[in-house]
Amino acid sequence: MESPFSRHFFPNSRSAYAHRSPTAARLFFPFLSSSLPPGMPPRTKTSDASVGRILKYTGLFGGVQGFYALMAMVRNKITALLLKTGGMGQIDNFGRTADLIASGTNMGLAFSAVPHIARLGRTRNATAIRHYVKLVRSWVFLTALLGFAVTALAAPLWSRLLWGDGSHTFDFVLMAPMVFFTTLCGGEAAVLKGLRRLRKIATVSALGAVTTLMATTTCYWFWGTDGIVPALVLSATALCAMHWRAANRSIRYEISPMNWRFLRRGRRMIRLGLAYAAAGFVAAGGEYLVRLILLHCDAPGIHKGNDAVGLYAAAFTLTVTYARLIFMSMDADYFPRLSATVGDTAQQNLTVNRQIDVLVQLTAPLLPLFCLLAPAAVHILYSREFSGAVLMIGAAAPYLLFKAICTPVAYLGLAHSRSRLYLLVESSYSVAFVAAMALCYPLLGMPGAGLALTLCHIVYLGVTLLTYSHYFHFALAADTRKRCAVQLLILLGGVTAVQTEHFYLHWGGGLFATFLSLAYSWHFLAKNTGITQRFRRWITRK
Repeated sequence: MESPFSRHFFPNSRSAYAHRSPTAARLFFPFLSSSLPPGMPPRTKTSDASVGRILKYTGLFGGVQGFYALMAMVRNKITALLLKTGGMGQIDNFGRTADLIASGTNMGLAFSAVPHIARLGRTRNATAIRHYVKLVRSWVFLTALLGFAVTALAAPLWSRLLWGDGSHTFDFVLMAPMVFFTTLCGGEAAVLKGLRRLRKIATVSALGAVTTLMATTTCYWFWGTDGIVPALVLSATALCAMHWRAANRSIRYEISPMNWRFLRRGRRMIRLGLAYAAAGFVAAGGEYLVRLILLHCDAPGIHKGNDAVGLYAAAFTLTVTYARLIFMSMDADYFPRLSATVGDTAQQNLTVNRQIDVLVQLTAPLLPLFCLLAPAAVHILYSREFSGAVLMIGAAAPYLLFKAICTPVAYLGLAHSRSRLYLLVESSYSVAFVAAMALCYPLLGMPGAGLALTLCHIVYLGVTLLTYSHYFHFALAADTRKRCAVQLLILLGGVTAVQTEHFYLHWGGGLFATFLSLAYSWHFLAKNTGITQRFRRWITRK
């Protein structure tokens, strides 16, 4: 299963990172803070759990994601015009297969290496840092070779699983370098994140988004669907080169992949990473099975094949683009804060509940408006050929609200280093997702696909709360439950109104739900952050 901070941020979640640039913070919440800490100054536990701090860093990390989302929208528009729904489906199939292989072969090193590098970075022991980074890079190189081999050697299998014949075998052979460079990129990104080189990560992310746009546009323009694989390989190669250059400037690139005595020192890292890798593999496998359902199952109003996958991918991408802007602070800001509370149950629960409060209040207000404007967004960002995606978006909107609740809780397994428990909990999501899709999609078509996303998150939320309340004594605060319930009721009312064909109920209900949810969120944020006064001061200065 994917880690909770990366699930459903596809495609290209591995290249989406956060940073501390003041420009990004002011872009989203310019009135919240006039200055940002250049490093990582010590903070009290109370300040770490404050709503204001969470809001600041959510806006901060959302800045680079806003740019990334803009580039993704332009890229998707060009792809939709040049390749249509069938081409979009092929891209999604190739990308998901690469994710499945990478998740099964990278041993989770891109995640498991970060905490130890960060701890060494705080000691300022340059020799120890270089030694451990060399160890990480050596293992990453070996796993990259493994991914390359699995992709190339099993190419006939991938082609037959997806298309029922060997027509795309050579394409998957050509995909092998993409898996190789993607794995290497993850290792270099782990080095940068562990060393807190967040400005470098932001720069690489922005340049990577532009490079990917240029590569895909060029390949699709000249070669059409035949340019899909070259575009994916070129994008992965360019992104890896950028990360390598940035990390090499911090710590010179060194590896010893043939020194077994040296490699044995990474056993603990491997053991920890294998659980994360297993979770990622289960998630990628679940997504893969969903694609097989879309490819091979008939549904009302939808013909099986690449067109069905393309419609699903378009709706999915539009839905998660909004979420990306809010949820990407989780990895860089929330996870370290939560890890520091291990052993203090009261502070742990406070940290999780505050994170839920902020995520829900930021996510909920625009969901009714998002459903209301979905038809126009699909036509503008894709084409009229993708109109079927609108049906899925409306049914999938509540899933984002449930995601805002369960994602902070899901991090408890990681913070407590209970890798096996984390794997079991995360696997419940994949099982529920595949089961819901197999049931809902053949019966309802694209609305069923959106409903499956919502239902599996309800199941996942229940499993997460029950499990972590038992093992880590987590409790969802009464006030937090109330605020979540209010926003959920407003959202359901707004989504119901938007689904009607009555003009005034459609637009009036959608806009009223948006305004009501926004007012409720603003009241909460104003009460806990003083955001109103700061906004007034910012306006006055302007």
